[in-house]
Amino acid sequence: MPVESLAPPYFLLASPAMLDPNFAKTVVLMAHHTKEGALGWIVNRMLGVAPGDLLAPPLGSSIHADTPIRLGGPIVTNGLVVVFREELPGIEQVEMAPGIRVSASAEILPMLFAASPPRPLGLLILGYSGWGPEQLEHEMEDGAWLVLPWDEAFAFTNETGDLWERGLARLGVTPQNVLPFPGGVS
Repeated sequence: MPVESLAPPYFLLASPAMLDPNFAKTVVLMAHHTKEGALGWIVNRMLGVAPGDLLAPPLGSSIHADTPIRLGGPIVTNGLVVVFREELPGIEQVEMAPGIRVSASAEILPMLFAASPPRPLGLLILGYSGWGPEQLEHEMEDGAWLVLPWDEAFAFTNETGDLWERGLARLGVTPQNVLPFPGGVS
């Protein structure tokens, strides 16, 4: 699949045949994809640690206790990042793709995570998923990934227990109609 046709943001859904434990049954929000490589975050895998247990005071106490921390991928980082939608004045941020902003600024934490709204204002993420030049394209050709078009509500949700299955259903794919590698999706 040509890189030019995959303009972020979009989602990667791990193929049901994906056996790599780092990515099995994952939904990856893709924010950067060029010939030089690709970057995204797994949005349906939670770290299982409360923010107050991970962050030193006062940062940990400025975040609602029910705020999930997502494990963004197998590439570990020294700190958390926040992925969010709309520009926030006075906060250091980078627009990675249309409607996808990223910040590592501590000041953003109470702005987006002090309360627990029904739909999250941002995603608190540790780590990321990354691919080198043409690596992702080769994995896609091998049938490791399925592409799901961007949907803001699909990315910014706390209902992630069946997110992968819902993504497959949107594509009309069931695990039973997927061939093992290298055949890909049947």
